Amino acid sequence: MGKSIFAVALGTSLAMNGSRVALVDLDLGAANLHTYLGIIRRTPSIADFILKKASSLEDILVGTSQENLKLISGAEFVPGMANPAHGMKLKIMRHVKALPTDYVIIDLGAGVHFNTLDFFGMSDRGIVVTAPEPGAVMNAYSFIKGAFFRKMQNVFRKHGEIGQVIDAETRKTGSDSAFTLEKMTALIRRMSPEMLPLINEIEQVFSPVLVINKIAWGEKHVLVQNLIALCREKLGLAVEHAGNLPDIPEIGGYLLRIPDFLQSREGKPYLHSVKNITKTIMNPAGNAEETEIKKEFTDEDIEAISSLMESLDNSVFSGTGRETWKLRMFFKPAEVVSYLISRGVTHAAFYK
Repeated sequence: MGKSIFAVALGTSLAMNGSRVALVDLDLGAANLHTYLGIIRRTPSIADFILKKASSLEDILVGTSQENLKLISGAEFVPGMANPAHGMKLKIMRHVKALPTDYVIIDLGAGVHFNTLDFFGMSDRGIVVTAPEPGAVMNAYSFIKGAFFRKMQNVFRKHGEIGQVIDAETRKTGSDSAFTLEKMTALIRRMSPEMLPLINEIEQVFSPVLVINKIAWGEKHVLVQNLIALCREKLGLAVEHAGNLPDIPEIGGYLLRIPDFLQSREGKPYLHSVKNITKTIMNPAGNAEETEIKKEFTDEDIEAISSLMESLDNSVFSGTGRETWKLRMFFKPAEVVSYLISRGVTHAAFYK
C-alpha cells in the first residue's frame, strides 16, 4: 500500500504544480491505483491494450479528480496479464515512453519477477519505497540487486563471455556474491574493452533512490544506513536516500481519495515530505534547500557533526576508524563532510 499511495501522491504533487502527469499501473494482476484515486466505475485499462482493443496506451488514459493528472488503469484482469509475453512487454515499454506528458510515474508490484525488474530498469529514476524494518530493508536490497543484475543481463546477454559471467554471478547467494560495478568494469576492460562505454552508461543511468515509509522527516534509521552501505560494498552502487514519508493515521479515512488527503490539514505534512523528496530526486546533489555545501564550519557545526558521527553505524567508517574521522573534523572539516555525504549521510550542518 505504501508505494502505491506514494505514487499517487507524487503524481498529484507534480500535477498541482502544473505539470502533465500520467500514472501507469503496471502492478499487473494486483493493480490498485484507481481505488486510491476514487475511480470505481469501469474505465479503459491496460487489459484493453493487451487484448488489442486499444491501439496505444494514450488511447486508454483516464482523467482523474486532479487537474493535469491522468491514469492508465490496470483494474481489469485477464488471464496471462500478470506475466505478459516478451513482445508485449517491449510494446508496453515503447508506448509508456511515448506518452505525451511531462512525467510518467509507474507503479510496480513487489518481488523480483523479470517483468517487474525490466519495467523498473526503463525508468529515468527508479524509486524504492521501503520501511525501517529488517525484513523490508532486506527485501529492498534484494530488489535493487535483482534490478542491477537484470540491467546488466539485458545489456550484455548477447556477449558470450561477459553474459556467462553475469549469469553465473546471479546464481550466487549471500557472502559468495560481491560482484560490484567496479569488478564488472575491470572484467570488461580485460575481456572486451570496446564494451566499456556500455558499463559506463549503466553506471550513469542506474541510480535508484530510497524513500522510507512511516518515519519522521529527516530521520535516518540505522537500517537505512546499513542498506546504503550494503549496496555500495556488495554492488558498488551509490544509492541515495531521497527522504521519508510520515506516519499519519488519518490517511486511512482518505484511501479512496488520496488527492483530497494531500490538500487536507492532516495531509499537509505528507505533501510537504513528497515535495521535498521530489526536489531531491530531481536534483541528485540534494534537497534544493541544501544544495550548497559549506566551506567553512563554526565550532557549533563541528560539535554537531562530531555528535552525528558518534551515532552512525560502524559500516559507515569501513576501512577507516571513526576516531580518525572525528579528529580530522577539527582541521579538515570540509573533507570529512564530503566523505560522509559520499557514504549516504546528511545533516543540516553540512549546508549553507
